[in-house]
Amino acid sequence: MTTIHLSDVQWLNLSVLLTLQAGVRKDPAATCLRFGLSAEQAARIQGMGQDRLQAIVANRGHQSLFRLRDDFWQLLDAPDGLQGPLVSVRAPDAAQRSHSGR
Repeated sequence: MTTIHLSDVQWLNLSVLLTLQAGVRKDPAATCLRFGLSAEQAARIQGMGQDRLQAIVANRGHQSLFRLRDDFWQLLDAPDGLQGPLVSVRAPDAAQRSHSGR
């Protein structure tokens, strides 16, 4: 058995990919809505084996596959009770919309 040593960024990447895959397998429609995936993207992630996901993460190096929201710090600075409503009423930024179609 081969042991793979991942950096903190690689662990994050793998965790998110596995979360997406598990979500698509459990409830594809809700996962697509929650994460801004198209049906094609959901099918692709669902069809990838764990070896493939690990290879993607290992070959990406120490760069995150996922960006923070453009309002991340503003949300952290908001009072706890307002964070949920602020997230739910705010439209995704243009960069997120353009990447979600890939």
